[in-house]
Amino acid sequence: MNNDKFLLDITFLFPNTMSTYGDSGNILSLEKRCQWRGIGVNIHFSDIYDSIYLSDIYFWGGGQDRAQEIVSSNFSRQKIDFLGREVENNKLFLLICGSYQLMGKYYIDSNNNKIPGLGILDVYTQSSSKRMIGNTIIESNKKLSIGVNTIVGFENHSGKTFLEKNVEPFGYVKYGFGNNGLDKTEGALYKNVIACYQHGPLLPKNSALADYIILKALENKYGKGIKINSLDDSLEYEACDAILKKIKN
Repeated sequence: MNNDKFLLDITFLFPNTMSTYGDSGNILSLEKRCQWRGIGVNIHFSDIYDSIYLSDIYFWGGGQDRAQEIVSSNFSRQKIDFLGREVENNKLFLLICGSYQLMGKYYIDSNNNKIPGLGILDVYTQSSSKRMIGNTIIESNKKLSIGVNTIVGFENHSGKTFLEKNVEPFGYVKYGFGNNGLDKTEGALYKNVIACYQHGPLLPKNSALADYIILKALENKYGKGIKINSLDDSLEYEACDAILKKIKN
């Protein structure tokens, strides 16, 4: 099947309420990398009072404690059940920072308020007085099979997230803080959910990860054995190398 026979629906969850530090660039990356291949793509936007469009990929960005509290308090049981079903149906999710925390069991904020999470990911988060901020180098979990081992990004969070038994790390910290600054893990994987603290945005810096998400979404929709056209990513790899050299120096 030619790439121009494919069509993907992508939903940007809570774009006006939770999208910080360039997170929206992840949507642009997915959209452009589809368009450059001739893959049709529809972008949908769903905020607090909107219904969620049934999609192949869901993206949800980060937000401050107050934004998370607003979203959490306005989440209907219907929406929670919908997202839970989509996760179990192996739909692709990319969650950054605040959304990663909210998809977990709970988040205890700086005032010791317990903000209920959606309970979809087996993680919990505790606020801390330490700000974990800066560039990162992450060794990706080999289960991702993205073709590269190194992920570069930028983190900015005070929440410390801890993984429980039903999730695996997105990767392992080589430079930076990761989930909590303690156990050298970064992010979480569950089915086709990729959750992490990587702002920046993540996907333009790591084109192989963007293509992994696109390919997995196509396989979910059209079946295994799909191939997507290669792109000239020389500029992307040069940018990644420049970041690595800057960090290591």
